[in-house]
Amino acid sequence: MAGPWLDVLEKGLVFFVDELDTSLHPLLIRFLLNLLHSPETNRHNAQLVFTTHDTTVLDQTLLRRDQVWFVEKDAGNATRLYPLSDYKPRKGEALQKGYLYGRYGALPFPGELRF
Repeated sequence: MAGPWLDVLEKGLVFFVDELDTSLHPLLIRFLLNLLHSPETNRHNAQLVFTTHDTTVLDQTLLRRDQVWFVEKDAGNATRLYPLSDYKPRKGEALQKGYLYGRYGALPFPGELRF
């Protein structure tokens, strides 16, 4: 994945990645996101759009509230996309904890397992 990252940064492209966390350690994800936020390494305003199940990226020192969007399916299996900024979290709020406690929705519903 290093080649596309370097290309995106060099040319100021938009990079779409599904399941960014699939083969990357959480610390590598943080490193890559910091590369994008740095004016020194992202001189051409490259952007990243990604999906992940890695809740460690829910960190206001890493991503702004307007950069985080959730996807949730309703009872009829319709998909709804909505931003974290709709919830107006406080600055410094523990977003990962709030998400895992269900504050922002978008949690899976595994249902009752039957054997």
